[in-house]
Amino acid sequence: MLKTSKQNAGNMAGCCPSVLLCRKKVEHIMDQENRQLQLDPVTGLPNRFELVKALEEFLQATGGEMDGAIMAIGLDNFQLVNEICGPRIGDEALRQIAENITNVLPYDIQLYKLSGDQFCIFWPESMPDEMEIVFASLQLSLRDIAAIEDKVYCTTTAGVAFYPRDGKDPDVLLMHAQAAKTIARQEGGGDRICFFNQEVYARWRYNVMMQGLMKNSIARGCEDFFLYFQPQVRASDQRLYGAEALLRWQNADGEILPPLEFIPVLEKTRLIIPAGHWIIEQAVKTCKKWQKYIPDFQMSINISLYQLEEQMLYPFVADCLQRYEMDPQYIIFELTEGQNVTDWEYVNSQFASFRKLGIKIAMDDFGSGYATLNFLRLFDCDLIKLDRFVIEDLLACDFNKNLVKYAIKLCHALNMEVCVEGVEEEDVYHFLRDECEADAIQGFYFGRPEPEDVFEKRFDKG
Repeated sequence: MLKTSKQNAGNMAGCCPSVLLCRKKVEHIMDQENRQLQLDPVTGLPNRFELVKALEEFLQATGGEMDGAIMAIGLDNFQLVNEICGPRIGDEALRQIAENITNVLPYDIQLYKLSGDQFCIFWPESMPDEMEIVFASLQLSLRDIAAIEDKVYCTTTAGVAFYPRDGKDPDVLLMHAQAAKTIARQEGGGDRICFFNQEVYARWRYNVMMQGLMKNSIARGCEDFFLYFQPQVRASDQRLYGAEALLRWQNADGEILPPLEFIPVLEKTRLIIPAGHWIIEQAVKTCKKWQKYIPDFQMSINISLYQLEEQMLYPFVADCLQRYEMDPQYIIFELTEGQNVTDWEYVNSQFASFRKLGIKIAMDDFGSGYATLNFLRLFDCDLIKLDRFVIEDLLACDFNKNLVKYAIKLCHALNMEVCVEGVEEEDVYHFLRDECEADAIQGFYFGRPEPEDVFEKRFDKG
């Protein structure tokens, strides 16, 4: 039978002193446990839940009419402290870092501990210039952290989101501040402050989503990737002799994206390594297939510097050529555009192994970006691909004509063939053929990049 509240109260009053003392101890322990749940165990700072609670109370008290800012603070590469000095030193350093940051903040601004080496502050009625001044003070406070017997040097990166401009909900504000911090690290290298920007955030979020989609696609055998092929012809007689394999990706909406929108993501995340295996195999297989129509048909394949760092690339290529019974002399590896090479000895040694197999090496997009005249001296290659921007307005003046003409002559003098990219007009083709003596042409005048089935219509099967 259930007791009434009055009965319970009577029973409580009648309890012996030892029972009451025991209950008080239990209540004290529970209060301590609740207090511990609200505090970070290493630094003693209030945690994320306390931050969200404070934000909610602020918004409720002000009716959402007062501005404010959240600064998410992250220590750069702090995991190295734990790895080099050990977790005990790391915890001591975190405690001192928390104290140093607290000391540079105004007395009424609370520092919160989010997780790991992540902190946060909430600052009502703040302006961007105030946050920059605070961040500069934070940087100075972390320059020399004495952690017991070791000295720890730290840098920090911060992201800031403002209320109500960047969000009106505590979780959204915190999410945007942390996103700004992540963007500051990824795009600026860290040790800086970044204010949330909706346009930058949307682009970053799109890239992150794309990265996830491409990871899934690669895990499923690159099912959303496919190759387009752009024809290459001999300049002397317009004879089709080869093609360049160009990667395309189809997103979840069925839209086919151009390389500039997803190749940088593949390279930045090193997904270009597994995707590169698929590209090479598909290109080799297709080349072997098309040699039924043109026995000496060649296939150009773009290779990224990131792929050269992979130890399994050479054995994979060698195995692929063997499996498809492909003569290596009909495969061309192109060093892709925009590659800022710092170690030419390494690059040449990697490509040298492929040259020994019989594969030709090409310098892509010569004359633009990093592909300068110095490349000719440093890069051991067999073929130069002249960038389309070099032949822009080619026939407009004698200077443009002579520049291209003697660039091709220089390459020939160095025993390098020249393929000119971006040719779209007949008179430009005639000049490159008759005056410049270019070896090969690639451009819209002879064909745009096409899917495999469309490209095959070029072959005379009769």
